[in-house]
Amino acid sequence: MTVKTDTLGALLTAQVVLAGLGMALPKAVGRFVWGAVLPVGLTAIALRWGAVGHPPMRNLFEAFLWLPPILAGATLLTHWREGVWTVRLDAALGFVVAFPLAFVFSAAEGRLMPALQSPLFVPHVLGYMLAYALMARAFALECVGQARPARRSLAWGFFLITGALALGSIWGNEAWGAYWQWDPKEQWSLATWLVYAALFHVRGSRPWRLALLGVGLLAILLTVTWINLSKLFPGMHSYAGL
Repeated sequence: MTVKTDTLGALLTAQVVLAGLGMALPKAVGRFVWGAVLPVGLTAIALRWGAVGHPPMRNLFEAFLWLPPILAGATLLTHWREGVWTVRLDAALGFVVAFPLAFVFSAAEGRLMPALQSPLFVPHVLGYMLAYALMARAFALECVGQARPARRSLAWGFFLITGALALGSIWGNEAWGAYWQWDPKEQWSLATWLVYAALFHVRGSRPWRLALLGVGLLAILLTVTWINLSKLFPGMHSYAGL
């Protein structure tokens, strides 16, 4: 574990602290503390963007930069649409992603490789990051009995993951001359999509929904970590390290 001592590192550490306080403090106070992650996280993204000169989505560190503010924004949107606060749950998820961002992942800067210099780069990657955050959130909400917010989070997540998958196919054809290469990451992305698609077609009880949401979240975690980083799965996407 390493502490990043620059300005970006201070912002990342602040997100960890704010997420932890959002979990621990009473809801009336915690919602304001956790809500502060939104401007802090957006500032961190802007700072990194200015430093590297491209949208910060090149590797796992930069992709994770988007997750804490996404989750904080989802908290506010859920309160606006559903009239309920999901502060402690979202803050817990925020803590889980903010901690490795601040203390585990390397913040080393790098150039954007030619294959990523496309107008589709931002919507494709951001679509996946938004979808993954919302899918993880849907599972957590379902676990604590917040069925209505869970369904809304799932619906938006599925919409985004579908769009990201389609954009990836178009981008693949532009970059590599084929819409689908059966690359390991492509296969796991498709498998993840199929799991979540099943939730809209298989009618079942809450345990069934929880099981499918859990399998989908497991597929996301494997795609982001093991498939993305392991040398056992070389492919067209073997450029996104920590």
